[in-house]
Amino acid sequence: MHRPSRPRRLAAYAALVGAALIVACVLAEIVLRVVPIPGISYHTFYYDDVTGQRFYPNTTMIYRNERGDHVRRRVNDWGYLDAHHDEQKPNGVIRIGFFGDSFTEARQVPLERTFHQRVQAELNRAAGAERFECIAIAMMGYSTLQSWLECERWMDRLGLDYGVYVFCENDPGNNIPALNFSHDVPYPVLAGDSLVIDRSFAARNVHKTRWKHRAWQYLKSNSLLASTLETRMHFLKARGVDVRVDDSERDMAAPAAPDGGVDALTPPSLWPDSLRTQAAAVTERVIVEWNHDVQASGRTFLVAYIPRTAAVKEPTAPADDWRSWLHDACSRNGIDLVDPTARLIRVQQSGRDVFFDHFTDAGHDAFAAELVAWFRGRSLTTTH
Repeated sequence: MHRPSRPRRLAAYAALVGAALIVACVLAEIVLRVVPIPGISYHTFYYDDVTGQRFYPNTTMIYRNERGDHVRRRVNDWGYLDAHHDEQKPNGVIRIGFFGDSFTEARQVPLERTFHQRVQAELNRAAGAERFECIAIAMMGYSTLQSWLECERWMDRLGLDYGVYVFCENDPGNNIPALNFSHDVPYPVLAGDSLVIDRSFAARNVHKTRWKHRAWQYLKSNSLLASTLETRMHFLKARGVDVRVDDSERDMAAPAAPDGGVDALTPPSLWPDSLRTQAAAVTERVIVEWNHDVQASGRTFLVAYIPRTAAVKEPTAPADDWRSWLHDACSRNGIDLVDPTARLIRVQQSGRDVFFDHFTDAGHDAFAAELVAWFRGRSLTTTH
């Protein structure tokens, strides 16, 4: 009996091993999709040379927390966690654009329960017609500058009538490299009387626009197995063999401050004076320039504030936040500001938690109510 040659036997073994690996990967993908394992999520990120990153279009975002909440949200055609919108604005419709970070993306609740969708529903209910359309363009970790750049990109394209910047307490720190710890995003820089945007990240990341990187982004944005392997490789490189994973690491969040250091989430009183002064100056300048751009085009600009959790749950404690500074900055520059802190405190004291890690249903409801009250106080007309 003729035995296959050694090269043929090796080829057969290799094919068998390859087939087994394919089957194993398929089974692992099925298990990861069916079994709700904490910390398992798609890494649906897409490199963007304007802001650094957004979500990969038409993919799925999974959110789980220790309370057992489980939310699946779809990314729209443009790469944001919002409904699909036509670029061409329908006649007679007033479009409101909300720009911000994870509080505006709001992956913790279904889309229809986000504050921006509640604002749209309530304004249309009062109008008795589909006159209002709210569009959310946001991503976790976005700074004030990144939100402004998104507004610049979409304001004319979508015919927005209102541009709303949703300010979060970490935003000033995210505008400063020494507190944001990322080399892959743009930063605002004050140069004398001018505001300059440092876009050097784009030159460092040219490789991310090429097909190999795009192919990997596509794979991990559509495969839980690929996303999980990336997470584990990230941990292995950063910490060696360590099976423990905390919540921020599960989301591949920005690096935290070194032990004993400060970062964008640290209360500002703990920052060095130089960084606090720098963050305040550059953040105010970005907001002022943003307001100027929006108003120069005949539109209306609004800042909406989201307070620290501690300010709502412990309202009698000394304030250690950016709230007072933001009120002063908006007042100095004639910018409208919506501050829901008092309403959130009332809801919290009524026994309904408004924060978990981000807004709860009650938090979104209270924030939306404050925004609706502001819009109802104006004569709302379409301008574009």
